[in-house]
Amino acid sequence: MFNISRILRSGASQIAAIDLGSNSFHMIIAQWENQQLTLQDKLREPVRMGWGLQADGNLSDEARDQALACLERFGERLRDFPSGSVRAVGTKTLRSITNSKEFLKLAQEKLGHPVEIISGDEEARLIYLGVAHSIAPDDKSRLVIDIGGGSTEVIVGTGMQPSIKESLSMGCVAMTKRFFADGNVTPAAIKKALIAAGQEIAPVADQYSDKPWQEVLGASGTIKTVANVCQQAGWSNGEISRQSLDKIITTYRQHGATDLTLDGLSEDRKPVFLGGVIVLTALFETLDIDTMMASDWALREGLLYDLKGRLEDHDIRQASIVALATRFHVNIAKAERVANTAQQLLAHVSDAWGLDNVDAGKLLSWAAHLAPVGLDISHSDYHKHSAYIVENVDIAGCSRAEQTQLALLARAHRKSLPAKQLTEHGDDLLHLAMLLRLAVIFNRTRRHNLPDGITLSAHKKKRLSLHLPQSWLDTNPLALADLELEAHYLDNAGYQLHIIADSQQDDNKTQP
Repeated sequence: MFNISRILRSGASQIAAIDLGSNSFHMIIAQWENQQLTLQDKLREPVRMGWGLQADGNLSDEARDQALACLERFGERLRDFPSGSVRAVGTKTLRSITNSKEFLKLAQEKLGHPVEIISGDEEARLIYLGVAHSIAPDDKSRLVIDIGGGSTEVIVGTGMQPSIKESLSMGCVAMTKRFFADGNVTPAAIKKALIAAGQEIAPVADQYSDKPWQEVLGASGTIKTVANVCQQAGWSNGEISRQSLDKIITTYRQHGATDLTLDGLSEDRKPVFLGGVIVLTALFETLDIDTMMASDWALREGLLYDLKGRLEDHDIRQASIVALATRFHVNIAKAERVANTAQQLLAHVSDAWGLDNVDAGKLLSWAAHLAPVGLDISHSDYHKHSAYIVENVDIAGCSRAEQTQLALLARAHRKSLPAKQLTEHGDDLLHLAMLLRLAVIFNRTRRHNLPDGITLSAHKKKRLSLHLPQSWLDTNPLALADLELEAHYLDNAGYQLHIIADSQQDDNKTQP
């Protein structure tokens, strides 16, 4: 249930990345062998899901069915791929639809692997990662732009590390739907589209002006097609310039419709190409770009390298969560103690509750680090502040679902237990919340810790038995009071916690 990638132990394995974009769905498959990725297969289908996004936020039946049919075909190719070896992400359109939970459930059934929605910030990070891996390693500062169907990502970075990331709400499909939906192209519509794109960029333009770059790279279909059109027309050797963009727009203005045929422009991209050119032209003008080169790699390749890192246990989510905890002055040493205790308790009940020690253990550890972040705002009801921060901040590597689960665990780690909210994501999340709460109690002070000889057992009918040495209970009356209060909170959530003093363990310790 937790969709956290496992560490694969085999010497070689196939992995796959799927980009559910607003214009096209892409799948890329690679062989991971001897610490290297070798690309093996690529599939692309022009699903154009963004066309089916309606004004009320719902996805049209036609767009949904077309998207699911594509995922079913992708699923046939991935039938023998093990759990954790495929990462599929949805971007702008799936971020925008109101019935995303229903769609994700159907999508997972068709694909046979989890499908997640990522934030615009995470999309930008993955795009930069893919582009950076496509060029020779160096220390140049670079501007990377990716024009998708529903959004445009603009990133500045050096080497493999992005420093500025923005996701703008404009793309080739969105721009076409807004200004050229009927297929007609007029000078007035072009002018309005360019102004609208400029207005979208303007609020963030200054931060890019303060970060000079040494090269500009563009990624994904629109930009690669523009470069191809420029080369086919003899305007350049594939380099994109302001002059070449003006020539394309002038040609559309003279033709008067979006069905223009250009050398280097495929039939399936033709209906939305002008919208993408408008966005790119506005970026050139607002950010004062002279020339751009197209990159062969983008989001899906970034997904592959990110998944490779997870499978090698170099998970950026771990570093991101520790960085966020540090930013909010969390006591990292104490968070580690809580995480270790929670994982020890997990080992006692994982079989009874059907929890995977690796996936559940990671989520518990991350929640232990993030639960106290709200203390940096206020001590009163700080767990609610923690939940808000975790839900709304961008955590590199995390999907929306993962952040929602972490936010719920942060909210649930103390005081009343929001069982109804937790069980909306399944009983597993509620069970993890119980373990986290107990771990917090056992680490309330430095001298507290998980006592020797403790056992935690999960029984049928929502009953827990917590066996503790009598001597430990005698010397830790405040911890006992906390555990008794916790039994009350769990009772309100429909669970029984029985605290059992075990004097036999103490007797055994005194035996010679």
